[in-house]
Parts: sequence; structure tokens; C-alpha cells
Amino acid sequence: MAPEKFDRSDPSDGQPSHHRGYSSGDSRDEMEFELTRLLSLAARRWGTYVESRMMPTTGQSRSRWQTLFVLSVAPPPVTTSDLSARLAIQWPPLIRTLNSLEEDGLIRRIDNPNDKRSRYIEITPAGLDVVAQVQPALSRFRGKAFAGLTMEEMDVASHILEKIIQGVSDAQSEP
Repeated sequence: MAPEKFDRSDPSDGQPSHHRGYSSGDSRDEMEFELTRLLSLAARRWGTYVESRMMPTTGQSRSRWQTLFVLSVAPPPVTTSDLSARLAIQWPPLIRTLNSLEEDGLIRRIDNPNDKRSRYIEITPAGLDVVAQVQPALSRFRGKAFAGLTMEEMDVASHILEKIIQGVSDAQSEP
């Protein structure tokens, strides 16, 4: 069976197709709406694609391997608050993930001597072994998903996404 081709005009992606009635098709608002719709759709599809392949390949859920990956590259010490911010997730799901990783010996939590309410999180050698399994699999999945993009297109897309991330951060800091 041939893979499904993405049709930008197809409303079956679950997004409201009636937005065009609120503004002219050439307005900035319409362009912003379309960009956020596509950004959300791309993120959902990427997440679903990777999750469906990573678990059978490595035995790790996305929350587990992403947490381990961040810990493997973040300069220590890393607190739970730091990790929550880096992963852009709330505490309850992060704590569940950390508990699971600690039970499996992939991380350890250490009391922060400067703040009794805080703990440092370290990746263990076993956790680094998991990252070493995840990274090549993730590279294969990325390679397949991004095969239609040139290096230049990926560079432009990265710069645009960085600007969006900064714009969201700036907007959040406004009263």
C-alpha cells in the first residue's frame, strides 16, 4: 500500500476548516493560523511516528528516552525544575518518568546540599547505554522522515522554529 500523501487543504487532520470565514485568506491572522495548524500537525505526526517505532526497537517510551537524552547532554547538576523546563513538561508526568527510570537504575537522584527541597538528577552508566541504543534508531527514523528535505531547507526550517520558540517564550513573559 502506498503511503498517504499530505494534502494541505484536507480538513481531515482534525483541525477546524472554518477559520477562513473569520478573516480574508491573505491576512496575517490567516497565515499565523495555518502555520500553527501545520506546526501542530507535524509535531503530532512526528511524535506518533517515533513513538510507534522506538518502543519496539529499544523498549523505551518517548518520555523515558527523551529524559535520558536530555540528562546525557545537559551540564550537571540538573534539578527536577531544570529538567521540567528543558523537556517543557509538567511535574506530575516527569516525576512518574523519573520514578520509573530510577527503579530501572537508569538515573539516580541526589539531595541538593544547597536546597533541601530540591534534588539533582544524574544519568547512570546503564542510562547512558540506553541513550547509545536510542540515538542510532532515532537517527534512522529522522533520516526516513526528513529524506525529502535538503540541508538548506532543514537549516531554514530550524531557524524558523527557533524564532517561533523565542516568540512563544517572549509572549509568555508578557503580563
